[in-house]
Amino acid sequence: MRTTAIPFDRFRDELLRLYDPPHRAAATRRQIRSVLDLVTALGVKTTADLTSVMVARFIEARPPGQSPRTLQSYLRVLRGICNNAVINGYLRVSPFALRRVSQWLGRIGPPAEKKHYSRDEIRRVLSLMAADVEVTAGWSQWRARRLYALTATVAYCGLRASEALFLHAADIRLEARFIALTDRGRDGGKRLKTEAAAAPVPIPEALVPILTDWLSHRLDHPSDFPIPSCEWLFPTLNRKGPWTGGPPGTKPVQRLQAVAQRAGIEGMTLLSLRHSWATHAEYHGYGPALIQRVLRHTTEQTAAQWYRHADLPNLVERCAGFDF
Repeated sequence: MRTTAIPFDRFRDELLRLYDPPHRAAATRRQIRSVLDLVTALGVKTTADLTSVMVARFIEARPPGQSPRTLQSYLRVLRGICNNAVINGYLRVSPFALRRVSQWLGRIGPPAEKKHYSRDEIRRVLSLMAADVEVTAGWSQWRARRLYALTATVAYCGLRASEALFLHAADIRLEARFIALTDRGRDGGKRLKTEAAAAPVPIPEALVPILTDWLSHRLDHPSDFPIPSCEWLFPTLNRKGPWTGGPPGTKPVQRLQAVAQRAGIEGMTLLSLRHSWATHAEYHGYGPALIQRVLRHTTEQTAAQWYRHADLPNLVERCAGFDF
């Protein structure tokens, strides 16, 4: 096959067009663009410069202390970029056809254990949030209710943070006891992380009264402060969009961490609550297949590798009655 190198800027534009929403997730496009920026910073002028020497320079340019797994992710993206250049006739052979990603990196140890919290710690945070709802009023009470319902939804259902934040009120099927997660990427909405993510997630009974209360107050507002109709389950104060950001100190994870700190717990995030769900689901007797279905990972191995942790209080309690 005859190859013709083209300017790297032109190749970059062609490649990024393939990743324009809704064809691919916005996060995937950002990752591709980030790696392309790093390659451009190396002075690559044409696709013919995508060589083994360029890959070596790419690795050497990574900042000290960067996780080898981050570099591994970057190299996998770079491999895809080089493969695309080969397929389109812009590059004769990919440098990764000569040397695999694993050979560029060497052996990588197991991933660091993900953060998770004990049942007691999660109960303390949820109890404190429930108390905040009782002792506040007005907008402060509305914000406290929203944070309580969001945190409880992730803690009890094991949702990803983005899944919970972009839920619509209509996604909550309380009578049937499940959340209907839908990929709205092709409609201009939030795209789910994987195809497997678009699946119903069961709602435990303990979450039902919390969501029932929140749904009855979700659209509360002062009589002199009209608001538009809103589809989001966890909207902003003006109901113009989902609660995904805000001024410093008001973002969802910052509000969560502020309450957790009052409970004497550091570093709690929505992601760590998802990790914790899987850890405690095993304690409740859920098997690997069920944990995988609720977390909606593509394989059981992914769930086992990243989300099931040995929680010492759980292990002690479960083994306390062991005898012969």
